[in-house]
Amino acid sequence: MRAPEEILADAVKATGGAEAWNAHKTAHYKVETTLQGMGMGGKGERFQTRADKSLMTMEMAGLGRVREGTNGKVAWTDDPAHGIRYLDGVEAEQMRIASSWNMDLHAAELFVKLESASEPGPDGVNLECVVATPKIGTPFRSCYDPKTHLQVSQSGVHAGPEGDMPFRSVIREWREVSGLKIPFESNTQLGPITTVDRVTAVTFDEPIDEKMFDPPKPAKK
Repeated sequence: MRAPEEILADAVKATGGAEAWNAHKTAHYKVETTLQGMGMGGKGERFQTRADKSLMTMEMAGLGRVREGTNGKVAWTDDPAHGIRYLDGVEAEQMRIASSWNMDLHAAELFVKLESASEPGPDGVNLECVVATPKIGTPFRSCYDPKTHLQVSQSGVHAGPEGDMPFRSVIREWREVSGLKIPFESNTQLGPITTVDRVTAVTFDEPIDEKMFDPPKPAKK
């Protein structure tokens, strides 16, 4: 079994390499989400910077506008069910990791422990996996195709306002955009809910007003 650092280095190389990732400063994704079997879904956008700032906005049918982001210091969410929440503990740590410009490239900084593992792949060939332990919270597992070195799945436990829920994402449809390979579809089982997320467009290095990442202020009572 190969060292986790070797697995991750090959994964970074497979998506374009460190130099190609560092050549860009911002990314703008347009996305569509479907909640299977629930008649719900929506369209949204994700903005990200190489400085690990991020913002996701989604207009969900039957629910309304959902937002989450971080300005690199404060992680936050805003949705009709819970209002504006400033995150701490495990939730803030999750956002810090999710907002990384490239998690595989910066794994040594993001996690306190990396271990190698394997699991059967969809074609019967074992996947190469890395079990990553964050500073706070439970470990999660990222698995890669041993031939292409592209990510196939990710699993773990997601912390949220309703408690901890196990999740598993299957990642597919890798396409090249501006010298980088990006997954255009993921299918995620989060507790009893299955979501399908599709990227419809990716644009790198658009001018971005970084104030968009700042946490919103609660409405005055």
